[in-house]
Amino acid sequence: MAAKRRLVDDLLRGENHQILNRSSGGRPEACLHPVWREKVIKWYFSIVSALDRQHHSPDGPFNRSSVHVTTALLDSFLLALPSELALRYKHDRAAYQLLATTCLLIGMRLTQHDQQRKSQVPSENENSDGNDRPTCQLKRAKTHRDHMDQADHQDVDAGAENGSPSHGRPHADSTTMVVSIPTAATILQMSAAPKTISESKILTMVREVTRSRAFPRSHVITALDFIRVLTSSTQEENSDVKLTQEVAEEAYRLADISLTDVSLIGCRPSVVASAAITLALFRSHHGSRDMVSLRQDVCATIVGEDPAFQVAVRKVEAKLLAAAHQATHAHAPRQMQMNPPIMHRATAHLIPLEE
Repeated sequence: MAAKRRLVDDLLRGENHQILNRSSGGRPEACLHPVWREKVIKWYFSIVSALDRQHHSPDGPFNRSSVHVTTALLDSFLLALPSELALRYKHDRAAYQLLATTCLLIGMRLTQHDQQRKSQVPSENENSDGNDRPTCQLKRAKTHRDHMDQADHQDVDAGAENGSPSHGRPHADSTTMVVSIPTAATILQMSAAPKTISESKILTMVREVTRSRAFPRSHVITALDFIRVLTSSTQEENSDVKLTQEVAEEAYRLADISLTDVSLIGCRPSVVASAAITLALFRSHHGSRDMVSLRQDVCATIVGEDPAFQVAVRKVEAKLLAAAHQATHAHAPRQMQMNPPIMHRATAHLIPLEE
């Protein structure tokens, strides 16, 4: 129980740090284009699904984690901009497409970096005494800001201080094959991107995003992190919250759907995760347990007794239920295991011109 508590506390500390670095002078809807954002997130899932089918790497960066990290990068960058600059990305389709493409490229690299780091230091969480910096924190080296599009050149790994393994070779401390992140040119080709987006423009945008004060200097905390911790530990420890793989997958699906709701941008990942877990547990119990008691157990597991946190979770539950209902009829992003459309159809056109 203590090990799980440490992991959750680390995530909460990272989340607090993430919230402090986020700056928004008003409602997200004021500086974001909800329709464009929703279409781009669906495109993210399509691209990542296509890459996952190409590489057949279950432990690679082409999974829902990349989409959640990428979306967090996109939102945090826009919300940190002065309102007059942010409005440009609300009205200029080409500028928004360029930013969205750039964030996907960076998001996949950050996800790969996090996965490699976890495989290198599997016992790091166990060695924490609770007084050091959060174990989820990453050191972002200067090289992290340069050559982010050049995934084929593994000598410039995102955040790595001593270089990275060569393309296609196992990591020095692991037998896991390092999957090469697509270059900017590959992403553009897969996307049937408009001519207004070029490699050189993406390079420029990469520098702008990574130099932003909103760019994360530590692991990007998402709702998936909290779900993952509870899923990996409940089989070993006594807890009122027991996530089977089936329940966890439903929670992941709800977390995926939450990305398209612009009103949830300002929510803490822990709140979104708690809402997704509560709904997933309720469905697994087929109504044999009431929502109130399930919510109390989930919230107590994550933050302890906090009535305000429970109120926030209840509000997000309502939004997730509405979004899930809409997703059933509107083909919103589903879990990564679904049968995705054919690649050239799934990835073409970031934002359809008819919109």
